[in-house]
Formats: sequence, C-alpha cells, structure tokens
Amino acid sequence: MGELNRLAHGVLFPGVGRARLPRWAAERVERGVGGFVVYGKDVESAEQLRALTDAAHGLREHVVLAADEEGGDVSRLEYAGGTSMPGNLALGRIDEPAVTESAAYEIGLSLRDAGIDWNLAPSVDVAVNPASPLGTRCFGADRGRVATHAAAWVRGLQAAGASACAKHFPGHGADTADAHFGATTVDVPADELVASYLDPFRSAIDAGVDSVMVSHDRLPAVDPDLPAAISAPVITGLLRGELGYDGVVFTDALEMGGIAKVADLPTAAVLAIAAGADALCLGSFAYGEDVDVAAAALQAAVRDGRLTEERLRQANDRIARLGTRPRGTAERDSVLGVRLAERARTVRGDARLRGPHVLSVRLTASVSPAVGRPDWGVEGLLAAAGRDVTAVVVDGDTYRGASMVRAEIGQFRSEYGADAPIVIQVRGAHRYEWTRPILADLRDRCPDAVVVDMGLPADSFEAFRGRVQTFGASRACARAAATALLDPA
Repeated sequence: MGELNRLAHGVLFPGVGRARLPRWAAERVERGVGGFVVYGKDVESAEQLRALTDAAHGLREHVVLAADEEGGDVSRLEYAGGTSMPGNLALGRIDEPAVTESAAYEIGLSLRDAGIDWNLAPSVDVAVNPASPLGTRCFGADRGRVATHAAAWVRGLQAAGASACAKHFPGHGADTADAHFGATTVDVPADELVASYLDPFRSAIDAGVDSVMVSHDRLPAVDPDLPAAISAPVITGLLRGELGYDGVVFTDALEMGGIAKVADLPTAAVLAIAAGADALCLGSFAYGEDVDVAAAALQAAVRDGRLTEERLRQANDRIARLGTRPRGTAERDSVLGVRLAERARTVRGDARLRGPHVLSVRLTASVSPAVGRPDWGVEGLLAAAGRDVTAVVVDGDTYRGASMVRAEIGQFRSEYGADAPIVIQVRGAHRYEWTRPILADLRDRCPDAVVVDMGLPADSFEAFRGRVQTFGASRACARAAATALLDPA
C-alpha cells in the first residue's frame, strides 16, 4: 500500500452500520481509514457498544471513534443505559456555565467508558427561529449566552478526555429547513458574520475545541455557489482565516441532501479537502464501498493536480491529535442529569395527576434524523409508579387522528369518570399543521388536562389546568416531568 493511498484513507470516517464491527472494517483500517462514526442504530447496550469499540481500537494503534452525544434529545448512550442529560436548551435556561461544564464533563466520562474518543458536540447554533428543527439542541436564542455555554461545554467535555466538535459552522438556527433533506441558507452579510454571528464558534475556539464541524449551509455573502462544507471561501477564508482556527475541520455527512443534491460522494470528497476540511463524515449509511470510492477520488485528484499530497498529509496530521486527551479522574455522578432536568423544568397551574387511571395522548411530531430513536414521553414512568395508563399515540400519518383522540377520550372518561386525568404530551408541536386541530379540540373538550411540553416552547398552553415544560425530551427530562405529575403535595 502506497503512502498516497494511506493518506487518502486517513481522512475518511464512514459509519459502522452494525452492532458488531463489520468484516469490511478491518481491511479499510489496514489501508489507513481515519476511524468510524457510531450512530444510534449501531448501539444496543453498554456491553455491546464497548465490545464494538474495543474491536475497532484493536485493529490499529490510532483508530478514532466518533459519536453524536450532545446530551438531551441527541444521545447515543442513554438508550444503552448510559448517562442522560437534559440537553442544551435546558442548560441554557439554568444559565450557569459551571453547571454546563459539569454536564459536559459527565458526558465525556460516559463516552470514555464506552470507548468513544471524539464527540461530535456541542451544537452551538442559535435558536433564533422557533420553527427551526434544531430547537432544544441549542443553548438558546441569545448569541452571547450560546457563546458562553459553548466554551463551558467544550472545557468540560475535553477535561474528561474526549475531543469536542463545535457544530454546525457557520451556524443553523434561523432557517426552518433540515440539511438532511436539502439546502439551508445563512443569509447574513459578511461583516456581520465576522463581527457577531460567529461568536459561538469564536468562543469554542478560544476554549481550545479540538474540532469544528462545517455544515451544508449556503452563505451567499461568502460563497454564492457552494455549500459551506465544500467551500474554500468558508473553510479556508472564514474559519481558518478570519477566526484563525488550526484544529480539525470535519464535514457534516456528505450523504445528506444539502450536499448530495450538489455533488456526488467522490466529487464532494475532493472539493471538501481542497476547501480546507481535514476529515470527511461519509454518513450513517456509508460503508466499505463508499470508502473505496472516496479514497480513489482523492488519489486521482492528487495525480491530476486538483489536490496536493501535502494537503492530505496536513489533514492526517491534524486528525492524529484527536482522541489523545487523558481521561478525567473525577468520579461519575449518575444522578446529575436528573437534578439538572428538575432545575430546568417549569410547572404552571396544577399539574398533578389525581386518581389511579391516566389517559396519555402523545402527539409524535417527526424529529430530525440527527435525533436518532424517537423514544420519549412519560407513559412508562407513570406506569412504573403504579398508575394504570392508557396510551394514545398520534402522528401526522395517523388515519383520522383527531377523531381517534376524541373517541379514546370519550371511552376513557365513560369508563373511569368525567374527572379521570388526561395528560397531553407534545414536542415541537407548533411546527406542524396537523397538530393544530387536535390541540384546539383538546382545549375545548379537556381544559382540565395537563400538558407536558418536551420541545422548544412556542405555546403557553394556558387554557389547560396544568403545564409542565422540560425543554428537552431525554430520559432525564421525562423523569423530571413525571416527578411533577406524580407530586402528592
């Protein structure tokens, strides 16, 4: 295997795609592949995940394993019994940088225990648009607050021994589109970008963040032609030049619609490295053959002069720094997430559920593919506490959803009484047209119901008897909500 072949493989990060390390992985590691990204679909249990990471690390001295563990709604570990945190929006509401740092430190320890070297977090976007799909993944809508907590999160995570990655440069939050499916746009003048818009990334860089993920946003003021992840004016000009960043630049997944509709994988791989990126996220459904295609394209680009071998070597040298921090020595705090979720939670009105029988109506509006598993809600916790729970789950594709909810309410109260408690669970419901008639009907029929809002709040729900807001839908947030509902006082 030649040096050029090794360098071309070294910048590539495919998905694992299995609960066990697939057979194709060993050969690609031998060729020099930089590492792998572990996605939610690859995780079944703590023991399985550790076996997977041990197997990958055993193939070569420096195989970097990455995961999206933002805490809150984007978690790979909590579904495997790992730590659960309330997420960025809740931490931003608490608004104590030391608390954010401690939460990130706990996440970092959990990652190191699982064998993950590189955390593709924090998200330092600014939630200025309530219709943004990022919602609870942001520390808030105030740029200064986001910048402060970005630095705290980076410090905490990296002190625990995991490399951090500030994302999604130059920053989502204003656009309502999801880059998984298409292009997003940051329509901000160039002088404003440098003067203030990029402050969260500037803050993360000042905190020593090991990497920055570049999104598929379009910045017309900087590059009218190409998305950020494959744009030299954005990466080399803005991130490297204006902000002076010399760490690892990682692309968001090249399989996502924001790139795939512009360039195929081999073209995007070459453009991204030429633009100044160091590591290429191939995507959650990109495996061995995709590695081969991308590596071949990079080598061909060096041979025909579109890339230099030195550019690939520089990228490999930066990647070699990832995952080399010593593990933190402080003890794990297994209940930190629940304590913080309870601090962030708000309760309005009378949210207590009286009586042994409860009807749960959950509106499961779709979430971004980045979130992974859509497991959320309090039904299981209420049942574990001894309540007899009847659960109704409705989504945008439910046949006659409003009629189904009305019928279930009628049957429930006919059986258990007109005052039998009802809890309505929502998560970003304001973003979807189909939820509005259902919620309006519930306001008319069940003003004595309690609403549990586990998304970015956009409706006060004042017409209902009680409201619980958790500012996230993690397991810790669900526990905080259930505690309020079951409060005997």
